[in-house]
Amino acid sequence: MSRGRTTLLSVAVVLVVLGGAIAWYLGPIAPIATGYAAKIACSGVFVGERELDDVIGDLPDNPLVPFLRLSVDEEQGTLRATLLGLWPTTAYHGDGTGCTRADERPALPSLQALAHADPGAPWPVGEGPAVDPPSGSDLDAAIATAFTEDDAEGRRRNTRAVVVVHDGELIAERYGDGFDADTPLLGWSMAKSVANALTGHAVGEGALALDEPVLRPGWEADERRTITLEHLLTMTSGLAFDEVYDPDTDATQMLFRAGDVGAFGATKPLVDPPGEVWSYSSGTTNILCDVVQEATGSGAELAHEVVFTPLGMTSAVLEPDQTGGLVCSSFLYATARDWARFGQLYLDDGVWDGERLLPEGWVAASTTPVVGATDTPYGYQWWLNEGPDGQLRMPSVPADAYWASGNEGQQVVVVPSEELVVVRLGFSGAFSGVEWGLEPMLAGIVDALG
Repeated sequence: MSRGRTTLLSVAVVLVVLGGAIAWYLGPIAPIATGYAAKIACSGVFVGERELDDVIGDLPDNPLVPFLRLSVDEEQGTLRATLLGLWPTTAYHGDGTGCTRADERPALPSLQALAHADPGAPWPVGEGPAVDPPSGSDLDAAIATAFTEDDAEGRRRNTRAVVVVHDGELIAERYGDGFDADTPLLGWSMAKSVANALTGHAVGEGALALDEPVLRPGWEADERRTITLEHLLTMTSGLAFDEVYDPDTDATQMLFRAGDVGAFGATKPLVDPPGEVWSYSSGTTNILCDVVQEATGSGAELAHEVVFTPLGMTSAVLEPDQTGGLVCSSFLYATARDWARFGQLYLDDGVWDGERLLPEGWVAASTTPVVGATDTPYGYQWWLNEGPDGQLRMPSVPADAYWASGNEGQQVVVVPSEELVVVRLGFSGAFSGVEWGLEPMLAGIVDALG
């Protein structure tokens, strides 16, 4: 064999070995990368009505991102992602159901678009302009703190929307560049608080009871059969779940690779006795919504029927997985004004326009702290300012404040003592939870209205 052929053969062997090593390394995580990109970009384009390049800018700061390729087919309503030309994943857009990642277009219902009877009426009946805030208030200055980029470490808040509702009136709103009152934005785990509403409505209708075991397939022969509805609501199911958003963890496998998110959570083993240990888990919330959908005989239309239509949340989309199971842990898009409508429902004790949507006492129970969730007080899928020991998570904010919270700094805050609802939406991944500056903004708003 000539030296040239030997060299070519050696290079070929090296390339094969190198390619095999890359495939071996990327095998577990590549489908997560393309699954994430396809799903999030599809929703950003078709639900959020944003340009693909803008949505790509929201992808995580990860070394794999430059090797992703995304393509949109607007006519078919699909978005396809590949990594190095391999591991293709497609997300499909449906009418009223948003985007769902699947091997082929899932058989999901087409949900009729909602519309206000009088769009020009004042919020919350319509989408009229905000009313004037109290004269002489420093409300604008308080809101401006959310948009100021003054972090000593150079971290960016990237606030995209703030809405303030006081005494049932929308009195202020501000949006970041490229966003406005008509832009639906992803709430991430704020969807969990909507799961609270779906559950509360089912309990009020008699379809479920708090102390009722929520038997799932495979639980019959072990202690998981003792897990109740309230255990799911309070994040005390005792089920294992790795709530870390790294490649190949429970959370990312469930959201960006599994076909049935509720079933994925239900396969997890018991690691603590039910009702004894608090552990935040997106898997638990998706089991919860599976239980509610099953008990009410509802499919992907459940949230539209129970929450969005009654409240006039015309932009809201709670996306399902490919089986029709709602991804109540994470995938809800809505405008800031619609998120505020949801907060107002809870401020008004579950009553909307004179109709009780949530059973009497449900909001009070939902905002009672769970024993064991001390450092980060928690109720029924809502975060609380005051813990069971009386300590406040945000000392300069009224003790009765509670909020829905999602990744990247999404919050819907309800402050009953101040008749106040505040919505903040953004892209603050460099900060954890409320650390982007929620407390000083809220304290400033309360002071301005006081």
